[in-house]
This record gives sequence, C-alpha cells and structure tokens, in this order.
Amino acid sequence: MKKFSFELEDVLSFRKFEQQQAEIELGKALAAEKEIQDKLDALAQQQATVQQQMKGSTDANAIIDAGRFYAFVRTQSEFLLNKITEAKLVTEQKREVLRQCMAKTDSLEELKKVKLSEYNKMVQDEEDKETDDIVTSRILR
Repeated sequence: MKKFSFELEDVLSFRKFEQQQAEIELGKALAAEKEIQDKLDALAQQQATVQQQMKGSTDANAIIDAGRFYAFVRTQSEFLLNKITEAKLVTEQKREVLRQCMAKTDSLEELKKVKLSEYNKMVQDEEDKETDDIVTSRILR
C-alpha cells in the first residue's frame, strides 16, 4: 500500500504562508493604531496636567502659555484622530484579507481531512480483505 499523499499539499503550504503573512500585516496595522492611540492618550494626560497646574493661577504669562498649549493640543488631537481613523480603515482591510486567507486555508485543510479519511478507509478495507483471504485459505485447506 502506498503512503498517503495530498495532491494539493503545495497549495496548502502556500495558503498557510499567505495566512501567516496576513497575520503579520494585521499585527503591524494594530501596532500602528495603538501607537497613535498612545499619542492621543499622552496628549490628554499632558492637557490634564496643565489644567491642574493652572487651577487658581493668576500669572498672565502662564495663562497665555496654557492657552497656546491648549490650541496645540486641539490641532494635534485633530491630526491624530484623522490618523487613527485611517489606521482603523487599514486594520479592517488587513482583517478582511486575513479572514479570506483563513477561509481558503480551512477549506483545503477540510479537503485534506476528507482525503485522509478516505485513504484510511481504503487501507482498512484492504486489510480486512487480506484478513478474510487468509482466514478463508486456512479454512479451505
């Protein structure tokens, strides 16, 4: 009996490689998204710190500087919010690519399982036939 071989093993290996690459790309997109979110969080933290420091302040220069800082935070936040929106779109695209890769790989894996099951059934049937032949030949002697 010949050994089991799946005709589409090369295609399956390639699909698994594609899936791994899609997982890596999704990871990069998620990291970029998190980096932008971390910058937004840091800005919010800095703004809260400045607000706390400015509470009850009567120094005109400090108040003017705080106003400039708030304007900077607003513009930077808008910029980062636009960036995070773009990053989320890219992340969703990468997720969809990964879903498609996983579906292709899963279908080939399922086909391989079916073929292996058929092969195992064929091997079992052959072994049963051989056993029957041996038993029958002993009985007839």
